[in-house]
Amino acid sequence: MVASRNVLVVTLGLALGVGCSNQPPASDPSTATGATPPPTQPAPVAPPPATEPTPPASQPATDPQAGTQTGTTTSTTPSAPPEAPLTDEQIVAVLDAANKKEIDEAQLAQTKGKHKDVKAYARVITQHHTEAKAKQAKLVKKLGITAADSDKSKQLTTETQQAVDQLKALQGPDFDQQFVAVMIQDHQKTLDLLDKRLLQDAKNAELKTLIEKDLRPTIEKHLKDAEALAQKLGPAGTGATGATGAGAPGGTAGGQHAAGAHSGNQAGQTGVTAGSPGGQGGVQPPAATPAAGAGAGTKGAGTTK
Repeated sequence: MVASRNVLVVTLGLALGVGCSNQPPASDPSTATGATPPPTQPAPVAPPPATEPTPPASQPATDPQAGTQTGTTTSTTPSAPPEAPLTDEQIVAVLDAANKKEIDEAQLAQTKGKHKDVKAYARVITQHHTEAKAKQAKLVKKLGITAADSDKSKQLTTETQQAVDQLKALQGPDFDQQFVAVMIQDHQKTLDLLDKRLLQDAKNAELKTLIEKDLRPTIEKHLKDAEALAQKLGPAGTGATGATGAGAPGGTAGGQHAAGAHSGNQAGQTGVTAGSPGGQGGVQPPAATPAAGAGAGTKGAGTTK
């Protein structure tokens, strides 16, 4: 009886063991459906970022755009070569040409100038630059220097002829205005030439002293006088024209109201004389000019009482 029970227990145990081993695991879905799971793929590894090789410091950039920018920022326009220093012989020729330019222009102004102050200024210019030429010639003879032309002295000679030709084509107040403008330009350029080149290039001490102590102060005064004269003349066509116009109505009024022509002419002359120094009076508008003419004419008429 005991043996039968043992056999039964063993049999049941074997049956349970076999049944449990034949069931598929419930946790695997692929086993339940009968599908074969796909093989597992390894995760892709990102490649390292590509790095461009750094060009050597001495080599230009290979990028066309970068190369263009580099060329734009680093390229420089070649500067003009510095002018060669002038010798003492060349300096003497430059001073001769500068003096001659002022003299030629001023002599023309003495004959063609309309305003009396323009004529007076031209006389001073002619006198001073003639004296400067004489002093320079005396010093050059003492030092044994012979003038030698350079590009600068030739340039001044050409400019002189051009300025004189332009002035010859003008008349009256237009001539006065242009002459004074030329004087301002000439003397300013001469001052710059003295300061920036001649005083630096001159080797002889006496020649340098002549330029610095004698010629330069004279040129500077001529420039200031020309600027003051330009202010006095006023805008183009007003200074000399206004002075002459103020006298003419006086002469006409005097001739109409006086008993004799002599009194009218005398009043007209008075109007011209009074009008000339007052060149600035010509700047006034036409509405104000009858007073000036009437004043001159009244004087003319008053002589016939």
